[in-house]
Amino acid sequence: MQLLGVTEADIIISDWEMPGMSGIELVEALKADPKTAHIPVIIVSGVMRSPADLNEALAAGAHDYLKKPVEPTELAARTNSAIQFVNCHRQEIAVKNLELTTKAAMITRGNQFNIALAGKLKQLQTLLGDKPLAEMLIREMLSDIEQNNGQDNWQYVEMAFHNLHLSFCKNITGQFPSLTPGDIRICILMRLGMKNKEIAKLLYQSPGSIKVTRSRIRKKLGIATETNLPGFLARF
Repeated sequence: MQLLGVTEADIIISDWEMPGMSGIELVEALKADPKTAHIPVIIVSGVMRSPADLNEALAAGAHDYLKKPVEPTELAARTNSAIQFVNCHRQEIAVKNLELTTKAAMITRGNQFNIALAGKLKQLQTLLGDKPLAEMLIREMLSDIEQNNGQDNWQYVEMAFHNLHLSFCKNITGQFPSLTPGDIRICILMRLGMKNKEIAKLLYQSPGSIKVTRSRIRKKLGIATETNLPGFLARF
């Protein structure tokens, strides 16, 4: 079910019973679309008045439920409360996103240090020449650095992101099923506002490989080169 022109509303107040679409169906359609899922909906009804009806409305995703006849003062209070709740939630998410991005930047700086250290170890490896024990130790150290810089750091960012944006991966893979786990990984980091070089350092990859992945993601999403990719991803 597609709804047109409903992306900028601060709140929606809907009757339960309407021609063509019930209020519950409207709520479900709004919550199923990432572009409108954030809009709070208040259901109003003069017929469906039992506790079971209230539970059905809330389970569908309605923010609140009012019984007719509705007092103007109560409607205004409930409306203001719903809008304030959503705004507070957005601010909380924005703060946590900033914290996560800052943490990712700190991990990136740590990775830069490890990358520089790995470079020096390789130089030392060359200077030492044919010394088997030293060669073995340096290889082990380089392997430890590479493993530490890659998977562990990504898992931390991924877990924290999923805690903030529970439906992001579900929504984007549902609409674009050809995206691979590697594509989703880059999408998450772009969604956080990270640039190619930052992503490359975080994942211990080359900036060139990240650029290629971004280009592939654009094709799978079907968006033009002039379209801001992080902005597009923010819709999910």
